[in-house]
Amino acid sequence: MLNAQQRAKLRSIAQTEKDLVYIGQNNLTDNVLEQIKLNLYAHELIKIKVQRGASLEPKELANEICLKIGCETVGVIGNKILLYKKTTKPNFVHLI
Repeated sequence: MLNAQQRAKLRSIAQTEKDLVYIGQNNLTDNVLEQIKLNLYAHELIKIKVQRGASLEPKELANEICLKIGCETVGVIGNKILLYKKTTKPNFVHLI
């Protein structure tokens, strides 16, 4: 569980990051979930953009993703979702 200070640090890091995953009208397909898993493993912190065609709200999508993958929501701002999961990748310099 992330505390407020850790969330703030991760949000500041994410400001300069680009969107790695896009969620469109098909919402959470198996391919999208697999992309999210791979990006979380590689980067720990990812930014997801929810496009206009998505039928679910970004907060709902964030909750659903975290339930399925086991990550933590750093924040939802507008149509952007920030997710964090500590990676098990060897020799990785962790963000927090």
